Amino acid sequence: MNRFEKMENNINMNYKDMGHILLCYIVFSLPIILSLIFLLNRSIHLIIVSEVENENVSVKVTIKFFFNLINMTKTLYPITKKEKKKSNLKYKKNKEDESSSKRFDLKKIEVTNLVVLYRIVKKIKITEVYSNLSYGSENISFTSFIYVLVNAVYGNISNSLESEKMYLKVRPCYTRNYIRYRGILHLSPTVKDIIILIRGIFKIYFEIRKYKKIKYNKEEDANEISKFHKKSNGYNS
Repeated sequence: MNRFEKMENNINMNYKDMGHILLCYIVFSLPIILSLIFLLNRSIHLIIVSEVENENVSVKVTIKFFFNLINMTKTLYPITKKEKKKSNLKYKKNKEDESSSKRFDLKKIEVTNLVVLYRIVKKIKITEVYSNLSYGSENISFTSFIYVLVNAVYGNISNSLESEKMYLKVRPCYTRNYIRYRGILHLSPTVKDIIILIRGIFKIYFEIRKYKKIKYNKEEDANEISKFHKKSNGYNS
């Protein structure tokens, strides 16, 4: 075997090795890519349930995902004492941040970003809208007004929302005072929709932070300049 034949065999071996490596990469990466595509197009079931029984109010959120293997329920209201303490500490911190920094102008947020967020939210699939309100008041005029108002709201909801299931009902009572309500909002956004929505929210948030920083620096510079341009009050040279 001469020198050129050895070089040709080495080249063939290299091509074979590269082919094996490429084949192994495709075999191992293809299931991962297909799994990611499958997960991105899977729906997350977000169910918000609110109930009112006179003074008793409860709001719960249930998240179901991946054939109900992930099933979590969180009570938003009433909050526990521990969560209430955390929210109070967070509120105090936010108040301190507001006092130490300047307020931002909401008009500076780009309208295009809000339009994009609205379109994303509009695309989220609504599986069920359920609202059942029964109430009563001995004041006939007030009861009639609430009845007309609720029906007007129901009309707008039915015209603006596209849902697979929709149940809207109101029952007034003119002989006793009470309120009873049960509402269910079942949303089915995909993982892809949620990722895009979070990206849009973060984009607006960072634009607001950027605007606050620029505005605060400008006001600080203006305050520093004004100190050097004060009129003489008889004591300053």
